Amino acid sequence: MEKKALIVWMVGIFGLVILGCAGEKALMKSTPTQIQPLKVTIESVERLNAIAAKTPFQPTDVLVFRVNFKLANPNQVTAKVEDFYFEAKVEDGTRDMTIIQAASMPNYLIPPQGEILWSSTEPFLYGGVRASYLLRGIGGAEGVQGAFKKTEELWLDLGADKKKFYLDGNVTSSLIEFSGLGRIRTQFNLEFEIPKL
Repeated sequence: MEKKALIVWMVGIFGLVILGCAGEKALMKSTPTQIQPLKVTIESVERLNAIAAKTPFQPTDVLVFRVNFKLANPNQVTAKVEDFYFEAKVEDGTRDMTIIQAASMPNYLIPPQGEILWSSTEPFLYGGVRASYLLRGIGGAEGVQGAFKKTEELWLDLGADKKKFYLDGNVTSSLIEFSGLGRIRTQFNLEFEIPKL
């Protein structure tokens, strides 16, 4: 009887040792040899308010847009967003397009293989578009009146959700526990049409 108890006891101890080693290995992190870039996707672009019912529009009229991003960390360790910047633009007949929104995100930590949602909301001022069009000569041969006409066309299209947004940006990230691996900078280009308000 004592032999059986001793054997059961030894098997139990041996099992605990094996489980303990397996558990320790499971808890140990593998050391990354390089940084994998963050994955940036756009969740949506939203227009949060309606335009004035009819023209003439006032210089103080605004349209408010919100851009919603998802940032995913494919690394097995915590990643730090050190710099995130984007510009949302719409076509205006020029190579540069019209910037509707430009913003940057403060530093942020993303857990291992985790993701975060980040939104940027910014008003877009009618008077600002008009001034930009005048300075950029978008009115062409029609001068000031041409610039005002183009501003109104853009405003009406934005208010009717007829424009496609082109988002250009970049994100710089690092692994906070493995700073010796440096930082990685990734550029992204995305397109999105606003669903009707």
